[in-house]
This record gives sequence, C-alpha cells and structure tokens, in this order.
Amino acid sequence: MRTLAPLCAALAAIAALPGCGPAEPPAHSEVVVLSGSAYERGFQHGKLLGKKIRSLYTILLETNLMPYLNREQDDVMKFLEVYREEPYKNGQFSYRMMLESGENLLEILEDSHPEYAQEMHGIADGAGISFDRILVLNTFVDTMLAFRTVTLFLKQLSAPQLLEVEFLGDFADGVDNNGDGQTDEADDGAVKTDSRGEWLAGYSPRPHAVMAEVPAGARIRMRFIDNPGLGGFTGSPDEKPKEGDLQGMDPGSVRIQLGDVLYTAADDCIQSSLSGEHDEYLEVIFSPPGGLPEGEVVSLIVQSHDISEIADPLPVRPRVMRDERFVFTTRGAGLRPAEVPNKGAWDGRSMPPALGFAVRGSATPDGATRLAQHFALLDSNISHKHGVLFVHRPEDGEPFAVLGWAGLVWGFSGMNAAGLTCALNPSDTLDNPLVGQVKDRVMYALLLSTGIPAGIKGRILLERAAAVPEAMDLLAADGDTFGWNLLLGDRHGEIASVELDSNIMQHSDDGFHAFGPEDGIASEGPDDLRMASHFQANLPDLDDPILVFQAPPQKDWSSFYYRSLRAYYILGDEIRRHYGHMDLDGAIDILRHPDLVDTRESMNAVVFEPERGKLHYAMGQVPATDGDFVEFDLEASP
Repeated sequence: MRTLAPLCAALAAIAALPGCGPAEPPAHSEVVVLSGSAYERGFQHGKLLGKKIRSLYTILLETNLMPYLNREQDDVMKFLEVYREEPYKNGQFSYRMMLESGENLLEILEDSHPEYAQEMHGIADGAGISFDRILVLNTFVDTMLAFRTVTLFLKQLSAPQLLEVEFLGDFADGVDNNGDGQTDEADDGAVKTDSRGEWLAGYSPRPHAVMAEVPAGARIRMRFIDNPGLGGFTGSPDEKPKEGDLQGMDPGSVRIQLGDVLYTAADDCIQSSLSGEHDEYLEVIFSPPGGLPEGEVVSLIVQSHDISEIADPLPVRPRVMRDERFVFTTRGAGLRPAEVPNKGAWDGRSMPPALGFAVRGSATPDGATRLAQHFALLDSNISHKHGVLFVHRPEDGEPFAVLGWAGLVWGFSGMNAAGLTCALNPSDTLDNPLVGQVKDRVMYALLLSTGIPAGIKGRILLERAAAVPEAMDLLAADGDTFGWNLLLGDRHGEIASVELDSNIMQHSDDGFHAFGPEDGIASEGPDDLRMASHFQANLPDLDDPILVFQAPPQKDWSSFYYRSLRAYYILGDEIRRHYGHMDLDGAIDILRHPDLVDTRESMNAVVFEPERGKLHYAMGQVPATDGDFVEFDLEASP
C-alpha cells in the first residue's frame, strides 16, 4: 500500500502560487477587433491570423487528434460497415468522418443561419486556406465529442463492470443504512439501486453516499463481471467466442484506494475468487487494515481488468474498467446517505473538468452579477498558444466579445454590450446525433452530427438576445449536437442554467432542461448557480435500447462523471465559503483553487461583470489560471 497525501500536498502548493506584477496580456493570446458583415469579419480574421490558423489545424488536428481517432477505426468497423470502404482506408478515416460530419452541419447552417457559413468562407479566403479545413476546424469539437462517446461506450461494453457492493458486519442498529426505506432487514448492508421504482440488489453510480453508519469492523464485498455487454467476449454482437480467446477476470489486477491509501491485489487485505464458466465473475473481499475510522465520510475507488488482449494499437494490454468511486459514512457520523455528497478523494491522476458559476445579489458585496468559467478540454500543449479574444462589431446589432481560438468563429464563453453573458461546458451523453444515426440506420449508418454547433449557438445568443429570457427561447429553438451545460447571466440580475441533449428518442422534454437558483438544483443559496461537466436536471439523459444494447445514462459510463462530481461539490464548498463577499477577487480565487484547476488541459478562464460591461480573462498558458486576469472593457473598446 501507499499514500497519495504527499503528492496531493505538493501539487496543491504549486497550484496555489500567486502571480506577480501588474496584469499584462500573456504572450500566447491577443485581442482582435472585427467589424462589418459576416463575410468581412471572417476575412479580417483570416487575414490577421492566417499563420496561427494553419498552426492550430496542422498541430492540433493533423498531427495529434486525427491519428489518435484513426486508432478507433477497427472498433467502429465492427458495427458500421461503411467505414470498411476504400475512402476511409490509409489513414483517411478520421479526416473523412469529420469532414462529412462538418458538411452535414454546414448544410443545416446554410438553411438556418447562413451568416456563420459566410463568416467561415471569409476566414478561408482571408487566410488562403481551403474552406474544407476551416469547416473541419469549426465543427470538429461537436463531432469529436459525440464520436468519443460512441467509441467509449463500445469499449465499455466489453470491459469489466462492478455489479454488487455489500458491507459485511453487524447492521442491527435501528438505522436505514442503505436508504431503501427499511431498517435492520437481513440485507441492510447491501447497496441497492432504485430502478424504475423498484429497489434492486446491485451497484449503480450515484452522486451521494451508498451506505450510512457502517460499523468500524465491516469488510466490503465487491462483485465484478467481465464483458457484460457482449456476453463475455469481444467483437461485434453477432460474433461468437473462438476457442483460444482470452476470457475472464484477472484477480491480480484489483486496485482499491481507501481515502488516500492505495492497496493492490498483493496486499493481504484483498481476497479474491473467480466463478462462472469462463471465470467471468470476480468476487473481492476487502478487509480495511486496522478497521474503518469512526464517525467519518469514507471514499473508496476500485478498478480491475480482465485477461483479454488488445493489440491494436500497441502495446498489448487488457481491457480495463472505469474507476468506480463510492462513499459511505461510518458509525457516529449521524448522516443519511442522501445527505453525503460523493466528493471522494483525489485519485492522484484525474483532473477536474470544465466548470463555471454565476452569482448575484446576496452572494456578492455589491449585489452585482458575476459569471465565471474555467474551460478545460483539449489543450494538448497546443490550443493555449492560439487563444484570441474576438470583439465583433457587426453591421447590425450590439457589439460582443467571445473567448476563442484562431480560425474558429466561436468560443465557449462570451458577453455582449447589452450585458448578456453565457458559458458552455460539454456534458457526455449517448443522446447525440451519432448514436441517433446508428439507431436509425443500423449497420449502414454514417457518423454524422446534426443540429447547430454549440459554440455557434452561443454566438446566436450574443447576437440576438439582450437578456436571459430571450436567450432561453433561442436555446430551445434549434437542435443540439451533443450534451451541453450552459450558464446565462445578464445585467438585470437574471441567472439561469440550461442542460441540452439531442433528444434522439423523441422524449417529451425535447432535450431541454432549464432551472434557476429558486429550483435548488445546483445552488448553495438564493443567488448562485454552478455547473461542471455532468447533468443535474437531465436525469437520466438516456436510458433506452439502441439496437441490441441498453444505452445507459451518463453516470454509468462517462469518464468525466466522478471527477465532475468531485469538482462540482468542491466548487459548492468554495461558493458557500465566499457567500456574501463574492467580488472579482473572490471569483478569481475560486477559479484558482488547486482542486478545481486542470493542470494539463486548461484552455482559458474568465470572469464576466455584465453590469460594468467588463470581462477579466486569463489565457495563453497552462493552466490558464497561472497567469494574470487581464481586464477588458467591451464598452470602451475601439
């Protein structure tokens, strides 16, 4: 066993170091003012930033992202026949897939919002770059995120899963330990999940504790299954296991992190046994050394893998399950499971995702509205060198500012001169157009995105709305390319959150979920909202059959889910700590909190003050929050 505490402390100390000296624009970002028609603004953009646009496309897409996505072709071909054909061979799969998806989105834009297609044509002409490349650059994020969910889901169909969790000990304590509404029943130590109104034995990820008042001497039993989605084998659904295929769980792969201490299968406290025709079931009994601490919230992270071999791409490796994290309380804590957030302990590897918050009124010392975001997704030591604050002065409408990147007509946050402010975060979901194509066309589907790209939706709000209610109406009007979380604010003190998906199953909610502080979904008080990269209201986002598979909700498969939960709860703690005095410095202080900073994929950070027409941005370095926050006055800009 080993402890993660020294590493956590060291990284926290580094992340907390303050910046020095006056605020100056970082070397890798710039402010670009664009005016005129959509095409003219695009042309100016391309003319001014042509070198950076070529650099971003070549290094981020051609050199990094496309080769990475090409590695997924083999898994995709098992389900979608078209990607076996000649145009997708010889390393062309990812480019062709992204271009075809971009062309589908372009057709939608030309019908509904042609000005953005004109702006992209202007960028291509101004920079002297082919329009196809500019189109891919402006649509790859929406396509890539949906494609990533498809490939991740396919991988998890054939990876191990945690089936059951049970605490072994004396639960005759007069307490409803597992939250099933009963007390001291025979299986009060078994974790149960509420499925369609029925309590069932079994494990299911959840945002709160799975068990309360666990006795200090309890042991923890966990049961895993190998390849549950494909019946114990890998490959397409109509394939059968071949003699000699490697199947079954690997007992030596078990890793358990209890609090900040890591245990492996080599430790005596972990006992494992296999069962099933192909050793597809693994039972693990974990006996915490020295017992569990009394009266505390305890976090456990578990991982294992099977003995199968993935050889393409090299190196050869097994199929590893997603880390599963659950929390519980021990006797004396005095809390119900639903009262304990699944914040967990840091695992020493994962990073917080994109996050944001909005405050107003009683949360601030002056009653002013502030909206803050730290966006992290895909820097790859590249994107931050191409950051741009674009200021648009269109022929018609109010000026607006967008934090973006060279070559893109959009960004993930912005504000207009009327004071409307928005910030967007991706939120993993299988309720997206690429899964919809598979549902409708089965083996002959193309992975084509549909709807309005999320960044362009943000642009539409900034160009057409002056306040939150207008923005909400616009958001509900067009289709969506993926799962998205949005925060909205305006200079009238309105703040709101919206969660979107593509509604491929035609549910009655239309894939649109809106709420404010008064709904108590993602707020600490009457005047704040927060978001990370998982859904709060859109639950479950998708829980329907797709072909022969049951498409699970976000919480069951997303690699962002647990780290987003952790960041979300820590963000709530910080908002609560600053409540009543959340000024500009307080907002920046939260964005720089060590547990909320992605030190690898940070792209930009910003605090908007809509009443003052000002924004304060940090970008051009990784993490973005290591730099100074530079003030920009939209009303006073040239």
